Amino acid sequence: MMTPVNTKAIAMFAAVLAMGMLVAQGCDMRQLVRVDAPPAVLETLDVTGPISLAEADAIYADWQAWVERNTERFEKAVQAADERYRFVHQWVSLGLDAAGTASEGIPYGGLLFGALTGAVGLMLPQPKLGAKKAEPQA
Repeated sequence: MMTPVNTKAIAMFAAVLAMGMLVAQGCDMRQLVRVDAPPAVLETLDVTGPISLAEADAIYADWQAWVERNTERFEKAVQAADERYRFVHQWVSLGLDAAGTASEGIPYGGLLFGALTGAVGLMLPQPKLGAKKAEPQA
């Protein structure tokens, strides 16, 4: 036997469903969807808590601007340090060349020049021997 269909209940259900759809249509669904952004990004931009998909575009644009700005600053800092290095290296090389030329006319000048270049070599940065140990082994 079939049970009688309750048309009144179906009509109520349809009305509630239609009302729910109208309400949901007026909401910004992007506010309900959370984005799991990396904590380092949020911390760098001083953004607190979880962000919604609606906020993600603006935060992403801020992140891109921050990265580009700091990449440019870092590039300029590296270029300035490279220029300073070249300047110092040029003067040290000129000094060593002048000392090498002048040492030829001095008795035991070769020994003095060797000691001088050895002292300069001690001032240069040495490679770290422990760097190979830190590499992951396959």
